[in-house]
Amino acid sequence: MHSSYSEVEKRRNDILQELEQRDKVYVKDLAEKFGVTTETIRRDLDKLESLNKLKKIFGGAIKTSHQKLEWIYNDRESINLEVKRKLAAEAASWVEDNDIVFLLAGSTVAQMPPFLREKKELTVVSNSVPIIFEFAQYKRNGEFDGRLIQIGGEFQASSMGMSGVLAQDMLKDITVNKAFFSCGGFTPDNISTFQSETALMMKRLLAQSRKKMLVADASKLGVKHLYKVTTLLEMDMIITDTDLPEDWKPHTELSSLQWVSI
Repeated sequence: MHSSYSEVEKRRNDILQELEQRDKVYVKDLAEKFGVTTETIRRDLDKLESLNKLKKIFGGAIKTSHQKLEWIYNDRESINLEVKRKLAAEAASWVEDNDIVFLLAGSTVAQMPPFLREKKELTVVSNSVPIIFEFAQYKRNGEFDGRLIQIGGEFQASSMGMSGVLAQDMLKDITVNKAFFSCGGFTPDNISTFQSETALMMKRLLAQSRKKMLVADASKLGVKHLYKVTTLLEMDMIITDTDLPEDWKPHTELSSLQWVSI
């Protein structure tokens, strides 16, 4: 027998109440609490997300606490969003307490803040407006105890980030132990982007980072754009949603590159 409409509505309202109290809810916990399957809860979360009541993350959901910036996820940012969130969760799992990390402006890396806010004594450096805004919200709510450093410069609407000479000048005085960034496309000999300003920022960032972490979904694999930034061999880690292609293995076997597939 199917649940009545009112039962479904009540459960969804209760999910929102739970989220209001906790800021983050998990599919498994909700299924146990309401005595329904995880598939039912996922359908509830899908529906609530479509109404802009919450934002789904891998394994659960978080508050849509910054609705003023929801428009940044439109267009390019909304492509492969579920995959991007899973990649962001995996990338965040490699961040440790006390790390100094750089999060480069881009739609995939912009999914990382919810997974990082509980890290202790973390220093986050970023040129991304939405990333800085999200951590600022966490700071204000007492949910993030780390440091937040914003890189200034000229605003780029396409990446929602700061770039240009001012941004590069700020970067040259900062050293981070882990840099997370995405790209327009990557092959063994070419990690590239479609904007010259972004390419310059990426080059400067990689020069200032001890560990270089590329976070990119499989749609970027094998793609080449106009501006080359670096090669795969210069990376410490690739976090993606596909296995290392067989014909790429000869190019990478002599390096210390870690290929992480979610």
